[in-house]
Amino acid sequence: GPALGRLVAKGDWVGPEGWACPTRANKLLEETAEWTFYNTPTLTFDLRLTLRAMDMDVLCADTKEGGLASVRVEESMEVRKGGRIENAYGGVGEKETWGKPAHWCDYSGPVNGRIVGVAIMDAPDSFRHPTRWHVRDYGLMTANPFGLSHYTGDIRQRSYHVLPAGEELKASYRFYVHAGDATEGRVREKYHDFANPPIAQMT
Repeated sequence: GPALGRLVAKGDWVGPEGWACPTRANKLLEETAEWTFYNTPTLTFDLRLTLRAMDMDVLCADTKEGGLASVRVEESMEVRKGGRIENAYGGVGEKETWGKPAHWCDYSGPVNGRIVGVAIMDAPDSFRHPTRWHVRDYGLMTANPFGLSHYTGDIRQRSYHVLPAGEELKASYRFYVHAGDATEGRVREKYHDFANPPIAQMT
């Protein structure tokens, strides 16, 4: 439509014994991923993710390899080729952003002679907001709230989470593609538009 388009994808998370023929008996989680694409001059879209445990409690383990919202950038944008990682607290590069909690993280760099970037923003009502980031100089950026012991190097800080049967885990993210780096792309300002949206009222 003139303002936005939306699609909803339904999925099942199953255990290793049920991948070939998933049934309710071996289904662990039911996933609903709602994507909203806005008719704006810059590419902006939201992911609202809901994971619902089925007939048993589900343990979400502590791992840096998982994540709920991810991008892989163009190879030319990697830090070793002139790219830049920046987070909401001013951290720059992998050393200052990997494993750190932040409201948003941005990856920018050269593509076809221009500097462009993409930010992922974590909504205030997301699970474990502000999320931690599995973000690497080689082009990976993932919002991952599950890897605390890896991020801190302290095995005692395992960030296990048990989702009780019938209950839901919810998280929301905005993807914002922009020209320039995070400053030129006004990512900080755009985050506030996302976290504190104006209230529309029909008169």
